[in-house]
Amino acid sequence: MLTELVYRRFSKPLAKILSKTGVSPNAVTIMATLVGIGAAAVIASGEIYWGVLTLFISQILDCTDGDLARLTGRVTRVGAYLDRVFDRFVDAAIVIGVVYLAPSELWLAGFMAVVGSFGVSITRAMAEAEGAECKVGIGGRDTRLAIIMAGLLLGFATGKDVSLYSLTLWIVAVLGFITTIHRMIHTMKQL
Repeated sequence: MLTELVYRRFSKPLAKILSKTGVSPNAVTIMATLVGIGAAAVIASGEIYWGVLTLFISQILDCTDGDLARLTGRVTRVGAYLDRVFDRFVDAAIVIGVVYLAPSELWLAGFMAVVGSFGVSITRAMAEAEGAECKVGIGGRDTRLAIIMAGLLLGFATGKDVSLYSLTLWIVAVLGFITTIHRMIHTMKQL
């Protein structure tokens, strides 16, 4: 939902521009990944506003690759695969970037946020591998990243409040586990 309401407002016009340049969708996927990992490094350095802005740009690019592929007729299984795998690298990097702000206080919440996030992704991937449809759940990637962005900005606005960063990671973790269980139940009913 966030993708359609926010990111696609930027990604569709960008894809239209890129469609005239010969840039491949996979090149945009790689760029989105590098920008996302860069966002994690910026967050880890304590530059929260710039890190969130960079993450926002990464999310726009992450939508642009698919928009470009559809617009130019270059939708491929390889592209979809790369996009999904590289999204996991960005997800983990962002959480690690947040944890780096206060490692001794945030490591457990960060660990659980990564596990919960990966649970969401793997349950969908495994369901689809078995022929089931599995796009259910409240803790999809857009939601988790929006929560991280909001939590970072709120925590920074209140003086780099580590307790807000911790709460943010715990919310991401809990939503991830709830969504993972929801997707497992949904898939098992189909199978």
